[in-house]
Amino acid sequence: MSLLGDNRSNEDVVLVFRPPENPAAQMAGVTPFKSLRLKLDELLDWFKDLNVDSIDLWIEGAFKSGNRTELFLSVEGRTGAKITLRPFLKHAQTVASPAIIENPSSIDTSKGPAKEAEGSAAKPEKIASRPSAPQITAMFSPAGGIERHVVSLIDSAVGSIEMAAYEFTNLYVEKALLEAIKRGVKVAVILDKKETLGRQAVFHDTLEKAGSDIRLIAPRDGMMRDNYIIVDGKTVEWGSYSYTERSEYKNFENAAFASESSIAQQYHTDFASIFSQAKPEPHGVRRAILRFLRHFS
Repeated sequence: MSLLGDNRSNEDVVLVFRPPENPAAQMAGVTPFKSLRLKLDELLDWFKDLNVDSIDLWIEGAFKSGNRTELFLSVEGRTGAKITLRPFLKHAQTVASPAIIENPSSIDTSKGPAKEAEGSAAKPEKIASRPSAPQITAMFSPAGGIERHVVSLIDSAVGSIEMAAYEFTNLYVEKALLEAIKRGVKVAVILDKKETLGRQAVFHDTLEKAGSDIRLIAPRDGMMRDNYIIVDGKTVEWGSYSYTERSEYKNFENAAFASESSIAQQYHTDFASIFSQAKPEPHGVRRAILRFLRHFS
């Protein structure tokens, strides 16, 4: 089974498992993978001693950023398409040399049989070298997998995360941000001031305590209705989707993901403009009073 990983040695593939839908099954630990994330090689290594003919994986969605691809899998196979990974023999991996593809004029066409052999061998490589899928992915709620894509995007951050959120009460997104802060990622967040009460206020305090630079803003006679995340200045997620369980499971929402520096830069410019106007929330008794008054505003 390890041969499956050899063909993708230049691409980092991460499998992201959903927890079991059945809470009892989750507590019993019936799923073989305790972690929600694992490398493709780790999956193959787990199966290599089981003498299986194939592996069935149920894919809910996928996200691609640069040379990193993440597949979102259901451990119960309740949604999505099924993909079967099968072992194959080494002699089936005939691929032409990259030098032949990069410089077609270097092929010696004077030899008949050799010409046919090289042409036949080059076909798989030509297919593999086709342009990759578009770098913009559109997703929709309810239950369309946006939450997992957002978490995956945050998990991919190396240097910085900039997030603007009108509503923010999603526990999984909060956890991903906290893990990013622990990794040393610089996290900056803007929230709508009027919405920062109740659960959102708790999320605010948790992120603030963890070390994020989090600020509030409420435009005069308006709202801070932006919902977007910029990661490392080159990947961005945006749309109507708010970072709440309601947006994931009940609302009709949309979200787009783009690995495009020019688009990310435009969102960064907007974020910097709003962030410079936003203010950190006061501490102590004043914070408690202001939050109490928001309930009546």
